[in-house]
Amino acid sequence: MFTPEIPSIFASFIAGLLTFLSPCIFPLLPGYISFMSGESLESLKNGAVEENQSKFSPRLKAFLGALFFGLGFTIVFVALGATATSFGQVLKSYQTLLSQIAGVIVIIFGLHMIGVFKIKFLMKTSKVNYEKKSFPFFINAFFLGIAFVLGWTPCVGPILAGILAVASQESSVTQGMVLLFVYSLGLWIPFLIAALAVNEVINAIRKAGKYLIWVERVAGALLVLIGMLLLTNQMSALAVWLTKVFSFLPVVG
Repeated sequence: MFTPEIPSIFASFIAGLLTFLSPCIFPLLPGYISFMSGESLESLKNGAVEENQSKFSPRLKAFLGALFFGLGFTIVFVALGATATSFGQVLKSYQTLLSQIAGVIVIIFGLHMIGVFKIKFLMKTSKVNYEKKSFPFFINAFFLGIAFVLGWTPCVGPILAGILAVASQESSVTQGMVLLFVYSLGLWIPFLIAALAVNEVINAIRKAGKYLIWVERVAGALLVLIGMLLLTNQMSALAVWLTKVFSFLPVVG
């Protein structure tokens, strides 16, 4: 079997969505979109092509920028997934112990996100030496995607650590890579949608405000759940249950 089990895939995609909605990504979306497209927010909002500018409309540039931005961080995520699974396979004889250790670590990260306590090193943003060069906007966006993974520890770190812990338990490198690709999709797809709806995004950010902290807490609760499943070796039991649920739904419809 070359794909992970349903619970792992589902949890990875939801984790990607929650990463996107985290307090240190969602409120900064206009800035991300502006940088990725090389356009000012004003031109993105108006959607008009300014004189002496590219033949692409600002909205199209924003979408292409988001496409290459996502490609940048997806490559890094998938590589990390392959590494985590490879490491897990090397230590396969200790799989039960490693699963329990991973479960404890993921629970700790989850409690950190919920706010039960704070882990200082996870709250620091790494400074990546990245400057906007005179490359085409989509190349700038690609490198920004790579820098995003390396620099945004508070946003990506805890959730990514949880998904990597799950990936380390997969039976093949392909499964680990698929798991991190699905996580990337959960983060990437909303960026693509946001790039096409800048005005709506700005309005949503204004309305969201204080509610974003609850997104972080939900993400933390998801990590705690994943950690408990790893700790008690119940991921496979959840897979069986979800398989039954999904097979039942078409009959109900």
